[in-house]
Amino acid sequence: MNAVQAAVRVAETFGLRVDEPVLLRSTNNVVAWLRPSMIVAKIGVGSQRDFHTDVSVASVLGALGAPVVAPAPEFPAVVHSHDGFAVTFWRYYPQPTDVDITGERVAAALHRLHVCCAEMPTELHAALPSYLAELKSVSELLQDVERLSALPEQDRRLLIRAFDCLWQRLQQTSLADSHVVIHGSPHPYNVLLVDGEPRFIDFETTCIGPVEWDLAHTSPDTVSSYPGAVDTHLLQTSRDMVRVKTAAWCWADANRGDLRSHAETHTAHLRATFAGHA
Repeated sequence: MNAVQAAVRVAETFGLRVDEPVLLRSTNNVVAWLRPSMIVAKIGVGSQRDFHTDVSVASVLGALGAPVVAPAPEFPAVVHSHDGFAVTFWRYYPQPTDVDITGERVAAALHRLHVCCAEMPTELHAALPSYLAELKSVSELLQDVERLSALPEQDRRLLIRAFDCLWQRLQQTSLADSHVVIHGSPHPYNVLLVDGEPRFIDFETTCIGPVEWDLAHTSPDTVSSYPGAVDTHLLQTSRDMVRVKTAAWCWADANRGDLRSHAETHTAHLRATFAGHA
């Protein structure tokens, strides 16, 4: 049984009719539209911890009026399990192909999201990891030659050098007492247009960190429109670290979808920036 079939089986136990599921995305998770219903299933394999964070955070933020896509109300807002797959259900919003979401609108929505994140219940806030926890996982991945077998050894060592340099900079510029609850990865794939306004999805990476870490996943136009002060040095360091992170995760799964292309793009940028570092 594959991931989409597992999601269909779970959906059918709740009475949902699924005639023809449509695969929307297959990156770190599988996402499928359970046509004809306006329901999307997100399916993962293995640990369900991040899926629990995703559902919990999105549910709470939705109740607070944040610009998010909340879990589909037709299903219990929990992580379902079937045949080794973790499954969650969300409302499906078809996306226009001829409309670009401006940086100004994304900035306003992201600021609103951060305001609502500050109102999150203490228990949920306390359970969130530091943004550095994900980076420690990236560091471990970069040492794993077997998992990164698709990555040329010279480039793996380049990514390690870049990571070490950027890690030191983050320690110097990212002050813990200014950290807040942030999305963790509000890149364009995690922004949908709903009723003409941007809304965020995928809260698996929600964490405690500087707003610059969130902004590092967005466009320069979004950054320039974001209300409040932004530390430009921390922002640039975060942008480069996001490239290291993205390159590493994409190389680890380079044979799926367009991940190899993303891995090569980010690695090329880092090669131009850090090739001269000892």
